[in-house]
Amino acid sequence: MKNSKVLIVEDEPIIAADLEDRLIEMGCHVLPACSSGEAALLTFAETKVDLVLMDIQLGGKLDGIETAKQMLALAPVTLIYLTSNADETHFERARPTLPAAFLSKPFRGKDLKYAIELALSRVPKPALATPENTQVSHILNDRLFVKVKDRSVRIFLSDILWVEADNYYCKIVTSQDAHLIGQTLKQIEAILLELPEFMRVHRSFLVNLTKVEAIGDGVVFIQKKQIPISKNAREALNIKLQRI
Repeated sequence: MKNSKVLIVEDEPIIAADLEDRLIEMGCHVLPACSSGEAALLTFAETKVDLVLMDIQLGGKLDGIETAKQMLALAPVTLIYLTSNADETHFERARPTLPAAFLSKPFRGKDLKYAIELALSRVPKPALATPENTQVSHILNDRLFVKVKDRSVRIFLSDILWVEADNYYCKIVTSQDAHLIGQTLKQIEAILLELPEFMRVHRSFLVNLTKVEAIGDGVVFIQKKQIPISKNAREALNIKLQRI
């Protein structure tokens, strides 16, 4: 639980400050609190988060439940909802996001502490890559070969949609399949970034620019997948798209 990254989404500064103090006492790494769903999504897209404490009633266009849904479309995350209106309608709307807890304000300190401890205990710990994991064994001009058990599987570079970091692994995604590779995104990046059509757009994503179907506010879309773009990558992305 110590050093777990926690994001507080709360539009009441006093409550946000109180939550931050409690989390720091528990040994958590607390990210700057967000007072709106829009701000929370920007932070979430830029930073790996283990737990989100989400107020349901927020200022802005997005309430906490809609914000959580959009977060989960970007990456898995553990959620605890905080609300002063714990009626059945809100609960049913929140249910599909599979929250770890649903706490009514004002909440007791012990209830909050136990909910956070239980939620963080569910956050999967990173697995270590071993020699038995799938590896990129070798590459040719237009393809790479992925070692899977006792054979090598061919993947054409032009078929790759994106590559996604997954702790000490990464996932190579094509339109037909996905392969979990026992190598880091940085290692795969060293191979693919020699090709002009590939670009690292976020700390967790490397994309095939020829597969980008649309560009939104801080995201690109590839086959309905929303992939976040870091602030530093946005200008470079526009330049590279013009050159392809």
